[in-house]
Amino acid sequence: MRKALLLLVVLTGFIAGCDDKYKDPDPQAMGYGYYPLEVGDYRIYNVTDIRFRFNVSDTTRVQLMERVDTTFYDQTNTLNYKIVRSVRPGEGSLWVEDSVFVVAKQPTMVTLTKDNTKYVKLVFPVKSGASWLGDAFNDRLAPGVKADSSRRSEYYLGKESYIYHNKGVPFQVNGDTYGNTVTVIQGAPYHDGIGIDDRKEVYAEGVGLVYRLFNRVVYTPCNEDQCDNGINYKLQGHERHEELISYGNE
Repeated sequence: MRKALLLLVVLTGFIAGCDDKYKDPDPQAMGYGYYPLEVGDYRIYNVTDIRFRFNVSDTTRVQLMERVDTTFYDQTNTLNYKIVRSVRPGEGSLWVEDSVFVVAKQPTMVTLTKDNTKYVKLVFPVKSGASWLGDAFNDRLAPGVKADSSRRSEYYLGKESYIYHNKGVPFQVNGDTYGNTVTVIQGAPYHDGIGIDDRKEVYAEGVGLVYRLFNRVVYTPCNEDQCDNGINYKLQGHERHEELISYGNE
């Protein structure tokens, strides 16, 4: 009788251990709240877009809205969200649909597909210092690497690393402060005599993307007549800032 009771206790403990091992992960611990997704969600951004050519800049300012339109399941039975982007010159003007992209939020990652190109925007759990290949699903190769290369090390030289930075740190944008954010640094930032590469996205818990920066500029040597106070001559480039101004659910 005692052996039977002991066996029952052991089995009960084993089953409970299995349940703990395979139970759903804690959403807050995983960081799922940094990328909320529900049909009807929308976010509106002030956008400043600057194009450089031969050291002359051309600046455009618009407002951009990203709205979660519908959902569907793909061939792998993964739930996808269709996101519609619309633009307008400013507040009070009519929105005009600009483009569409698709987001899939899975237990281990968030992927975004636009123009038949898929990017890994976030990975879970969210931890400062964690890195991943943002374009792991793309076919972009490093210079000199053949498409049929069998060496995985060569193939992945052509991929771009993303890394988490400042998890849980407050971030201020457009006069609003978001208390719990995480920054995704894209690629390997640099700012030297050759040019600038500074790309990042900031996500706030319960809100989503609150700030996006894309800044890539190529410099060229110049003389005193071309450059003011020794500032580098911007041969060509693109600088874009997207700042969240409102969000909600329709």
